[in-house]
Amino acid sequence: MSDILKTISLTIGYGDKTVVSDINVTLGKGDIIALIGPNGAGKSTLFKTFSSHIKPIGGKIELCGKDISLYSNKERAKLLGIVLTERPDDMFLKVFDVVAAGRYPYTDMFGNLTENDENEIKASLELVGIKNLIDRVFNTLSDGEKQKVMIAKAIAQNTPVIMLDEPTAFLDYPSKIELFSLLKRLAKEQEKTIIFSSHDLELLLRYTDNLWILAKDKPFVSGKSQQLLKDGVIKDYFGIKDSDNEFLLKENV
Repeated sequence: MSDILKTISLTIGYGDKTVVSDINVTLGKGDIIALIGPNGAGKSTLFKTFSSHIKPIGGKIELCGKDISLYSNKERAKLLGIVLTERPDDMFLKVFDVVAAGRYPYTDMFGNLTENDENEIKASLELVGIKNLIDRVFNTLSDGEKQKVMIAKAIAQNTPVIMLDEPTAFLDYPSKIELFSLLKRLAKEQEKTIIFSSHDLELLLRYTDNLWILAKDKPFVSGKSQQLLKDGVIKDYFGIKDSDNEFLLKENV
């Protein structure tokens, strides 16, 4: 299996301030990773580094076998789709318009949409379960509905790699389960490589097999979720009480 995403001695941060160092990971087609860590541990920084919003302090990132810094913005946008926590604030944008922005790497210089583009937009909305919102003004939606629109935008971008920063934020419990199922389906059926962050530790342990863990002043950790739980790594990184850790072990191992 060829590598889709690879980091080599990656160090991330802002300016000369290091947040996390020595990140060495390799992902292939169909891999799905949950990124966890307390607030301020560097999850958003890692996503912004992967998407080239900020530059690495050290090391490098390879995307589909090529240094990510060597891609043009449009080339990179055909390979990596990302959902960050920021939302469009234009008062008049409709849901269709927001999702259509995911098709920009494929449009001409005037941003004209083809019939195929429109089909991709509608298919992504249907996949996320919000096709009925296509003509709604984005700013009139609930937080959960807005979150689903942003996920549909990333799917419409049709990239081999999808990254989602806190995609379960603002979603109710059934919608969270639905989202986890959707991500697994995309990874299995379409061989998407997916990385997403979440604070829903109990749900992550139940629905994901692989974890990356970030924490302040601690090394980056990656591994099988069940093994990390058994070894006490999750307990140590999150300061979980022994009784709560026993409960997680009972429920998930």
